[in-house]
Amino acid sequence: MLPTADEVRDERPLTPGAARLWAILHALALFVARHRGHARTPDTVTFHLPAVILAALVGYSERHLYRLADELRLAGLIDERGHVAQVGKLRRYDGTLWQVALRPDARPRLRWWDFQHDWRPDYADEYHGEKGAWREVQSVMSEPLTLEGKTGRLLALAQTWAAATRTPKSPAEGGSDMRAGAGLRGVAERLPGLLGLHPRHRHREVSRLAAELADTLNEPGRFRQWCAAIYAALNAENEQRPGLNALALALLRLSADMAEGAPWRTPGAVLAARLR
Repeated sequence: MLPTADEVRDERPLTPGAARLWAILHALALFVARHRGHARTPDTVTFHLPAVILAALVGYSERHLYRLADELRLAGLIDERGHVAQVGKLRRYDGTLWQVALRPDARPRLRWWDFQHDWRPDYADEYHGEKGAWREVQSVMSEPLTLEGKTGRLLALAQTWAAATRTPKSPAEGGSDMRAGAGLRGVAERLPGLLGLHPRHRHREVSRLAAELADTLNEPGRFRQWCAAIYAALNAENEQRPGLNALALALLRLSADMAEGAPWRTPGAVLAARLR
């Protein structure tokens, strides 16, 4: 059974407003996690949700919402940042990315790939048609509903946007909680290309691959270890042994294990043991 919002929060002191925002964000994260159908529950869940929807649901202004979000970030419960989308030749703010802890020992931190993903594939149409989150919130607020009724409608709206059920292209695979397997496969596929690089460019690419591997496994302290592992594989290739291929196979095996729900807390340690 997953920890509740209070259990994840543990004894972290929060103001009443921040506690209210935390309860709602945690509930949304659980909803998104269930919608994505994880084989095993991740430590964190990342989703895209415009602040105007969340502010209306919590009952605060957007400015105050971000103040409360800063408090939650300092408490180590969430990470959040604005996201931009391409509209023709322009880049426009299209909402906010939220990464929410689902376990007490989780450390939410948005990664570079979270910002590269197309979270709102229909944003250009909404931008030119003056539609989108603000219009939907205004539509709910103008309905002749009780406070409880409006809260329920706003919660349903937030769930729809956070889980991306309103768009034909689901962005679920863009979140950090869905990324580990894809990241491992990506590193494995790029390893053979190291052989054809100039030594100076090769060093840069090794650092890039090691950093991506450390980020994917959420173990930044192992960056140097992965650099050493890749260089060891290159040295094996120089000695006409299958170093890069062996490393790639180990990454693919780890990716498959994680996709099947392997219960490891530190998959990097498992990979390191397999490479010995």
